Amino acid sequence: MRVCYLLPGLGHTGGSMVLYNFMDKLSERGYTVHAVTPEGALRWGPGFSREVIRRFKSGAPRGITPWVKRGVKNILKRSGLRVDAPLRLYRLIQHTQVLVRNWVESDITIATFWTTAYPTFFLSERTLPLYHLQHWEEVFCHDEFSRQMVRLTYRLPLGLISNSSWLRETVRKRVGRESYLLLPGVDSKTFSPRGDIRSKYSNPKTVRIVTYFSPVDFKGWPDGVAAMRKVFAEAGAARVEWLVYGGRPRTHPGVPVSFVGCLFGQELADLYSSAHIVFMPSWYESFPLPPIEAMACGAAVVVTGTGTEDYAVDEENALVRPARDPVRLAAAILELIRSPSKAYRLAKAGLETARKMTWEAATDRLEEILQTSVRLPTV
Repeated sequence: MRVCYLLPGLGHTGGSMVLYNFMDKLSERGYTVHAVTPEGALRWGPGFSREVIRRFKSGAPRGITPWVKRGVKNILKRSGLRVDAPLRLYRLIQHTQVLVRNWVESDITIATFWTTAYPTFFLSERTLPLYHLQHWEEVFCHDEFSRQMVRLTYRLPLGLISNSSWLRETVRKRVGRESYLLLPGVDSKTFSPRGDIRSKYSNPKTVRIVTYFSPVDFKGWPDGVAAMRKVFAEAGAARVEWLVYGGRPRTHPGVPVSFVGCLFGQELADLYSSAHIVFMPSWYESFPLPPIEAMACGAAVVVTGTGTEDYAVDEENALVRPARDPVRLAAAILELIRSPSKAYRLAKAGLETARKMTWEAATDRLEEILQTSVRLPTV
């Protein structure tokens, strides 16, 4: 079977990595897979995701489309400068035309972001169209025009795939449509404990806490900072070590912290494995990878509830707290600092959860969706 993924570019977000892993696995199973971006078409092969990650780490050109300039537009919007809607619509049409032109004839074509849903619809008489949703994408928008353009994609006659139970239910409630549920997997060869987790939690003198930074509002960085200020105030700087990977905020948090940069693969797994606590203060997510990958590395996890329901169960394998509540987030972190035995119990249970979420099982489910979609009547 020939499968074509339409991508806005070769990004390096968690969602991008999920797609690369699915393309790896489909290629391993004999599918002819192409990744199509505005720069051209790439015949995907088994394990090609590792090459993409290598390019990120080396600083080599990533093939990111000029549409990544959306980030610049968002900055302009926040500064109060207007971006003309007709101009953006014109550029969306251009973007659609380029992806259609670069498209490789395939049995199934999968949209992966709202800007790729329109070309997928345009191609729907020549291929079976699917739309792999990895978030309620309106959260990325800062103006009503963009939100309306995103919302429209959910109503296009494309078969919908949701990456979490939360997203599936959101699509059902907000749009009135059903979607296939396709949970990602965890790469257990990369994300696994680097040592005995029991010994890690045997009365550590210093508790290492790891967080991810992103400037995106819904990632909740200010809430994370507020929580950590309370943690340092009560536990003390001698007891706590805070490491942050990803980007670097413009304003220093005002507490002891080390920013370790963008990490991928083995380096990220090493960081998770060294952590006693990994916490995520996001307002809402849709199957975020950091908590489940941290579980796979034997770290105790503190998360917010929206979008993590498919793997995080409060008091069983994680501490789950409400979003936008730094006080309760801090209390959960302090609870684990004061009770290493509880942190170990959660870390051990989280490891068992992660081991069940394999990429082989996830790809089995994807194959089931592809085969079912091919058998269904055309929309």
